[in-house]
Amino acid sequence: MSLGSLILPTLLILWLGIAIGGSLIVAPAKFTVDSLTLSTALEVGRAQFRWVAVAELVIATGIILTTLLSNPSGLIWCTLPIAIFALQWLAVMPALDERTARVIAGDDVGESQLHLVYVIAEIIKCALLLLAAIMITRGLIIGTEQS
Repeated sequence: MSLGSLILPTLLILWLGIAIGGSLIVAPAKFTVDSLTLSTALEVGRAQFRWVAVAELVIATGIILTTLLSNPSGLIWCTLPIAIFALQWLAVMPALDERTARVIAGDDVGESQLHLVYVIAEIIKCALLLLAAIMITRGLIIGTEQS
């Protein structure tokens, strides 16, 4: 068992924790603080999501490099969460960011399902990260038992 094989599940679980904490817990929590105006909460959210994205990008890059260098079979389990992350940041977040900027500026933007799309994608990504970590770890354990 190589060091890379041990690092891969660790990176997946780390990413899962960042996604759950940064996107699914902290993001909605700030809107429960009565002293924060909507504009302030949205500005904090923009910064928060940018930093979460940086962390996710670094971890996704580490996952890709780890799989390519030491566990290419693990890439099959890592592809979908990475693809969802890319979709979130290339398709959904630009539209959400534009809406956020308009709300901060005081515009009425009306109703939108974009946040729901993002949340559903985030939940699916989290489930896939957990599944990938389990399957890769299971493969390592089974592979070790057979050796």
